[in-house]
Amino acid sequence: MRGLLVFLAAGAFAQAQNVNSRTFRLEELKTPPGFEVSVYARVNGSPRLMTVGPNGVLYVAARGGSVAAIPTANRVVIARSGLSGPHSVTFRGNDLYVAQNDGLIVFRNAVTEDLVIRGNPERLVTFPSGGQHSTRTAYFGPDGKIYFTAGSTCNFCVEADQRRAAMMRYEADGSGETIFARGLRNSVGFAWHPATGELWALDHGGDGLGDDDPPEEINVIRESGDYGWPDCRAAQRGVNWGLPARPGRCAETLAPEIEMQGHSAPLGLSFYTGEQFPISWSGDALVGFHGSWNRTQPSGFKVVRVRASSGRATGIEDLLWGFLDTTTRTRSGRPVHAVTGADGAVYVSDDATGNIYRVAYVGPRIAPGGIVRVAPRIYELYGTNLVNDDAEFGLYANGILAERLYTSRGQVNFILPEGLTGDITISVKNEKAVDEAVIQVE
Repeated sequence: MRGLLVFLAAGAFAQAQNVNSRTFRLEELKTPPGFEVSVYARVNGSPRLMTVGPNGVLYVAARGGSVAAIPTANRVVIARSGLSGPHSVTFRGNDLYVAQNDGLIVFRNAVTEDLVIRGNPERLVTFPSGGQHSTRTAYFGPDGKIYFTAGSTCNFCVEADQRRAAMMRYEADGSGETIFARGLRNSVGFAWHPATGELWALDHGGDGLGDDDPPEEINVIRESGDYGWPDCRAAQRGVNWGLPARPGRCAETLAPEIEMQGHSAPLGLSFYTGEQFPISWSGDALVGFHGSWNRTQPSGFKVVRVRASSGRATGIEDLLWGFLDTTTRTRSGRPVHAVTGADGAVYVSDDATGNIYRVAYVGPRIAPGGIVRVAPRIYELYGTNLVNDDAEFGLYANGILAERLYTSRGQVNFILPEGLTGDITISVKNEKAVDEAVIQVE
């Protein structure tokens, strides 16, 4: 009977249909109030994971076989071509490391004046290509070592190669291979939290158990940690996928940091580290949902914000959406990776259209540490884009409208309402959006 369970559960997908593509229209995309999106550039060949180089230039791995550099809007330089399915790019100094289908290579002294990489690659890691999940991802950790992921070959099985469905760790020269964590079916995106230093990684659940089961995951990765696949999913729940399943081991596995909508295919993960978005976004995770392919009701096809500035995941909300039309079951793009650019805006790759989007904040922003007490109950608040239309502007303390003494686009002086003590939330609101910061009042 165990062997039949997954087969029977797969009936939940029997009526599912693929999501067909439709013509891309920028005006269909949506962002929260105070944000705007534009097409920054277009990269041929299925752009996937990205990084910002030491020169401030955005570099993109395109699975068609190239690495592209984008120094300014609408200017794309093919830094290197002829590669084998490059999927992620990362720098260490001026050296560019590229994870591709068959392992990890490095281009020494890759930052050039014209952005073209001319030197020959040095191979650091060789890894078998192919399998159900053919992409590879590699990044340097804070310890100076290389972390490398490769997904499973199946939905539920026992891998012959223990490096599949796992995260490996290497010395900087590619030596000293160890399995750092296991039980990760397909952890495409991972990154270190800027405040806690913890390693966060996405993971895809297997198909065949229904529309919502298993959920997609974000895991906090511990050395030697076991995250359950193929026998466990989500919060340590067993999967009787057939012999030789071992669902009884789930109590010994690590539960996810947060569960997300099943079959949404999260690919790229990063943390917001810029100063262009409101300060409340600092340290939040950005996740690109590539989108479902076999769910009865399609899901994903968007970029979300995972509130995580405290170091723990506390909620999820949309940042960029509008690619999916559930009525017609069509999509105009498939987001992959969202990263903070050198200018503090967020850049998003889309491997269906080739577009690189720029999401910028144009609403009011309180500067970090920008609320200063100058006298009892008198404060100065500094920021950007604070006041455009005075009739549409308001400054509030714990929801109470505060009296203003001075108002400009970059500064507002105000009187704190009487009787407020402790942690006080100061909100600035204009016609575009709201930004908030907390001050402590004795």
